[in-house]
Amino acid sequence: MMKNKLFSLIIFFSLIFVFISHSQILEPIKWDINIDSSNYESNRTLKLIFKPTTEIGWYIYSSDNDPNSGPRTEFEFNSNKTHSLNGNVVPVNVKTKFDEVWDAEVKYLGNTGYFSQEVKSESDNVSISGYISYQVCSEIEKMCIPLEKDFVFFNDPPKDTIVYKEASLGFEEEKSLLSFILFSFFAGFLAILTPCVFPMIPLTVSYFTNKKSDKKSYFDAVFFGVSIVFIFTFLGVFLSVLIGPQSANEIATSWLPNIIFFILFIAFGLSLIGFYELTIPSSFITSVDKKSQQGGLLGIFFMAFTLVLVSFSCTGPLVGSILVQSASGLQIKPVLGMLSFSLAFSLPFTLLAIFPQKLQSLPKSGSWMVNLRIILGFFAIAFSLKFLSVVDKAYHFNLLNRDVFLIIWSSLFMILSLYLLGFVKLPDGFIKVKNSRVRFIGMFCLSLSLYFATGLFGNRLSYFAAYLPPTQSTYIDISTFSRKPFFDDESSSSLSNVKYSDILKLPHNLQGFFDYNQALDYAKKSNKPVLLDFTGHGCVNCRDIESRVWPDARVRNYLNNKYVLLSLYVDDKTELKASEWYTSKYDSKVKKTIGKQNADFQITRFNNNAQPFYVILDPFSEKIIYKPWGYELDVENYLSHLENGIKIFYD
Repeated sequence: MMKNKLFSLIIFFSLIFVFISHSQILEPIKWDINIDSSNYESNRTLKLIFKPTTEIGWYIYSSDNDPNSGPRTEFEFNSNKTHSLNGNVVPVNVKTKFDEVWDAEVKYLGNTGYFSQEVKSESDNVSISGYISYQVCSEIEKMCIPLEKDFVFFNDPPKDTIVYKEASLGFEEEKSLLSFILFSFFAGFLAILTPCVFPMIPLTVSYFTNKKSDKKSYFDAVFFGVSIVFIFTFLGVFLSVLIGPQSANEIATSWLPNIIFFILFIAFGLSLIGFYELTIPSSFITSVDKKSQQGGLLGIFFMAFTLVLVSFSCTGPLVGSILVQSASGLQIKPVLGMLSFSLAFSLPFTLLAIFPQKLQSLPKSGSWMVNLRIILGFFAIAFSLKFLSVVDKAYHFNLLNRDVFLIIWSSLFMILSLYLLGFVKLPDGFIKVKNSRVRFIGMFCLSLSLYFATGLFGNRLSYFAAYLPPTQSTYIDISTFSRKPFFDDESSSSLSNVKYSDILKLPHNLQGFFDYNQALDYAKKSNKPVLLDFTGHGCVNCRDIESRVWPDARVRNYLNNKYVLLSLYVDDKTELKASEWYTSKYDSKVKKTIGKQNADFQITRFNNNAQPFYVILDPFSEKIIYKPWGYELDVENYLSHLENGIKIFYD
């Protein structure tokens, strides 16, 4: 009977993963794009190599097929002054066959074929970009899939080589993803110390204490840890299927999920502080716990399930913050976040299950755990304001500006510091004032409170910018207690009649636009390139760039005077007139709001849906003239992008 249940469980989760795998976009092809620069020194020519690799049973058509007798692969190169094309694209290792669909002999490429294009360099700053239109077909599946592939080649100063830049995840996004994984892993270890989880260690692992030290007991302990990882990660997998690349920003910035998370974090915070107890219904936990007593692998699995349920009243805020931060358009991110969290969470349980005698050396529960619980409660309440701020900005309520936000944060940490120093008593907690470590933490929280207060008086709080509302244009001058602007913008021209400027503002009094067509018209008149800034009200990395990079005087000079800055908010909820609505070619949905139209534009035009994302366009041809980039906190690197874009545009 137990084996049948276990088999049914495996089948169930296997079907879930099958569903997930089929929910992704079918794209059975990979492109390897390289450069042959062997003739560059002698005649300044380069050979671009486009090599497609298809899955078994799939193929793509050649570029020299007769358009009247069958489809073909087409290459479109964006023209600029940095290069010229020598002839047409040449297909290599072409095969022929009779195509029943077209009733004709057609040319196609297998995995030994590739396309070649010779290019003449006309400048030291070469920029080559374009796209490939093609169909990848299968006689086995009886289907063809029309696809497009963007490509960008560019000089990488100060090197003299030409490199290819993929249009997908870049190095900056990889760094951001790595920091997210590390945050999730650290949150998993932090969850172990919460008062809902720590006492569960001896209770849960006691199951393994009577086991003999053989391979079977080791396997059971490892299976116990894997079950914890699986249960937590399944939540991330399920979320990744729900959000998809199109709706990630919608979930991250819509009022309903953000208000729900705001209320939940407030509820969790007050519960952790001790105002009331928040638990999973005991009847449900008892039902699950009974199944854990059945023994065998199924019993171990339900034991892990019980642990997850009981711990959720403390791990909820940590799990919630991971899932909310993961809603950034990268579909694998919720899975990686929950996998990292659950791996760190399960590791101590697994090790103690293998070596149960080590339980004796663990510290006992006591005042330190109560204090930790209260500290986590205050942090949960502080973090809850982030969700409320997203709603406030996305829907333009303008009730929770940066000053109000900082006053609340400063007050919260002031109260927490007074509690830790023994001056304030909370409903559930006691303090040993003589404990030097508690006093140290109290002084740290007091310093944090005062640090947040300095944000009212001109401190931009750069390292917390990702979690704060955008910086206001003025601050309180502490000498006169009057508001003064952060920057003197007399040198920059002021724009008038900017569309959507009544609801959208650029940080630091920067001059720019929020509508694509209006920005293009102005750029043509002023003969400047356009810098597209794909951003969002709920984009924490965007706030990071705006607070730590854009205030630099050199960057501001480029943004205000040498580029036409165009900020496109992908999550703005402002509904447009019905005459401006359109149906997307990407997902066949009607786009009614500013944010949905901007997000659709980013996906369909640039094959990207992560923010921040920066693109330099020639306003006359509307072509990309320089490699796009994303999350870049190094001011010098950011400046290098801006400088190279200007050189290419005016070359």
